[in-house]
Amino acid sequence: MQDIYEEAEALYFGEEYAEAEPLLRRAAEADHAHAAYLLGRCCEELGRPQEAARWLRVAAERGNTLAMNDLALCLEDTDRAEAVAWMRRAAETGSQSTAAYNLGIFLEEDGELQEAEHWYRQATESLYHPATRNRLALLLERTGRDGEAEGWYRTALEEMVAYEDPGDRDEDYEANSQVMLNLADLLERTARPDEARDLRRRAAERVMVAEGE
Repeated sequence: MQDIYEEAEALYFGEEYAEAEPLLRRAAEADHAHAAYLLGRCCEELGRPQEAARWLRVAAERGNTLAMNDLALCLEDTDRAEAVAWMRRAAETGSQSTAAYNLGIFLEEDGELQEAEHWYRQATESLYHPATRNRLALLLERTGRDGEAEGWYRTALEEMVAYEDPGDRDEDYEANSQVMLNLADLLERTARPDEARDLRRRAAERVMVAEGE
């Protein structure tokens, strides 16, 4: 069965979803947890969200943490309590920094700010993800800790220099631009207009570059 899964996996990551689906289905029906996860993702790519959610649930119940994260996102608007429960299960394994970040968002949206902060901090420990630093910094601002918030914004920008691929206009690129704008707002509010103005100019230049491609 592993050889079937490996063939299906290659097709899936080659974006040949229709060809991957029957092979993934065979492996998933033989209790291969990751095949069930990829089958769920494949069904989503093929425009069948209900079937996608069903296979993500199968994979999640078999212990696949990626499926737990994705199932939680599927349930977010229809069953908030179950969505939070699945995201928490994924985050608590310690192997899913993305789930820790997403759980932080769920909890912040639900008004659980202290626990949201905990999970944002967990995510920052093992994940290069500018949006995580940005969310944590915004929460710190929201709770009156401007100094620490500024530190996280600046950490995000230092990491941008070290890790960002200038040719890749992905979600990290967008998040870093937003970090610049949020830090500029904080600096303006704390009477440092010159640096704020420079950050806004740099963020605007990044947007112009991205839009011009």
